Amino acid sequence: MKLYAIHGGGERADMAAFNPFDEKVGTKVDIPFFFYVIEHPKGLVLFDTGGHPDLFENPRARLGDAADAWEVTGVAGDDVVSKLNQMNLKPKDIERVVQSHLHYDHAGGLEFFKHATIYVQKSELEFAYSPPVYQRDLYIRADFDHELEWMQVDGDHDIFGDGRLVLFPTPGHTRGHQSMLVKLDTQNIILVADAAYLPKNIEQRLLTAVVWSPDAMVASWDRIDEIRARENASLIFTHDLEWPDKTRLAPKEWYQ
Repeated sequence: MKLYAIHGGGERADMAAFNPFDEKVGTKVDIPFFFYVIEHPKGLVLFDTGGHPDLFENPRARLGDAADAWEVTGVAGDDVVSKLNQMNLKPKDIERVVQSHLHYDHAGGLEFFKHATIYVQKSELEFAYSPPVYQRDLYIRADFDHELEWMQVDGDHDIFGDGRLVLFPTPGHTRGHQSMLVKLDTQNIILVADAAYLPKNIEQRLLTAVVWSPDAMVASWDRIDEIRARENASLIFTHDLEWPDKTRLAPKEWYQ
């Protein structure tokens, strides 16, 4: 098995998004977007689908006023189809897609996977269609309102039944957020997604700015800590600001 971390552009926002009480609040930081391909003996699995191509071509047309808070820095070619092409892959090569949640920076490529099974927590799909006012700008219905083959998961789910790719709910950032345990041949990894933005969010129990439930978020961190200790797993964060120094970047490098 192999896990590929694919950089798909990003955006610029205030450090307050990561921790409203950080000493660097007022400073703009460059936030990466990532999605991941996992090679499993039974097929390829894509974890998240990044931003829609239109997000990088005309952010304001895609996001509306939210473009003021989340300044998109990605460019044409940062979308999932283009990035897969760099790995000599096409969307049709992937039969299973896991969505951590359905915010625009994670779910923009769904329309290119109408042939695939899309794994999402049932509560996340419900939440996306009727989000609270404080998250309304983060859900773009054009991202996920398609005729897709949804696999609505309710709780933990072992994709292949062999313990190698296991979804588990990590609500807090959104009501139906989920993370995934990946058991490779030589190491175990948890794809945290947005259950936390940075390692120190979990380590120091520092809440991020985009939160559905603080209590649920902290409980999810407890669950992540428990799985990490039990499985001796490392954590990969989708929006880790230190990614250039930490990430084995596809297509030249991978985790196995």
